[in-house]
Amino acid sequence: MIDVFVSRPTWVAPSFMAGLDTFLTLLESADLRPRTLGATDYPTRSPLDEVIQLMRGCKGVIVLGYPQITVERGVCRDTDCSGLSLPTEWNHIEAALAYSQQLPLLVLHHQGIKRGVFDRGAVSTFLHEIDLMDPLWSMQPSVNGALLKWKKDCLTASVEIASVTPNLVDKPVCPNCSTPTKPYYLKPIGSPFRQVAGGDWECANCHYVE
Repeated sequence: MIDVFVSRPTWVAPSFMAGLDTFLTLLESADLRPRTLGATDYPTRSPLDEVIQLMRGCKGVIVLGYPQITVERGVCRDTDCSGLSLPTEWNHIEAALAYSQQLPLLVLHHQGIKRGVFDRGAVSTFLHEIDLMDPLWSMQPSVNGALLKWKKDCLTASVEIASVTPNLVDKPVCPNCSTPTKPYYLKPIGSPFRQVAGGDWECANCHYVE
């Protein structure tokens, strides 16, 4: 079973829960372990730091766009946007992080969700607009086909990463977590985050960086 990051709001309206539960069960039956901050994993640091750390251990990302804000009356650039449905802002943040790490990305959103990553052409991946209130939306052939293709991309990416990962003897060890008989190897930091982290390697346990 491989870990995959699922970007979704921690609160979802009751009318959407049956479909979400079915989809998460479908992922697990396909040997995919869904990980979501605030649902399966809980933060001890700032949410953004936790998302970055959690996503580093995942092989792909699924973005689920659920309605969180509805604009009852408003204007955007002289255009009436009354009735506009918006997702959680974390969908955009987490999709951008996945894109920067070149992780396989699958974007699914409820009918009418707009702006950001859910605008056509914002990312180079197909956007699937479906009725997420349908309890069996994940059983639709189009969704199943997209999920299988995305899973294949995740597995292919994992093989490619493994083929270029140096042998364990080439990996640095953590001076804090290693013992004389059991080294604790550091994990490579993705290139987009090396400058921010201040190094190329990080300990998954104590977050030592070098």
